Amino acid sequence: MNLSGPGITYLLMVIPTFFAVVVVGQGIYKITKGEQDGGVVLTFGIIFLALIAAAYFFFIK
Repeated sequence: MNLSGPGITYLLMVIPTFFAVVVVGQGIYKITKGEQDGGVVLTFGIIFLALIAAAYFFFIK
């Protein structure tokens, strides 16, 4: 299985990155509104971004 092709890169990197950025944005929004679960959402988004970066360095690069 060729993991360096553009289709696999799109599936493994771009779509999850958009999702993680939206989750981080939602966490920041909740923190600014004073909701208690904003920190949890923000932390989840950051962890998800870190997992995407790890997948890039371990499997694609």
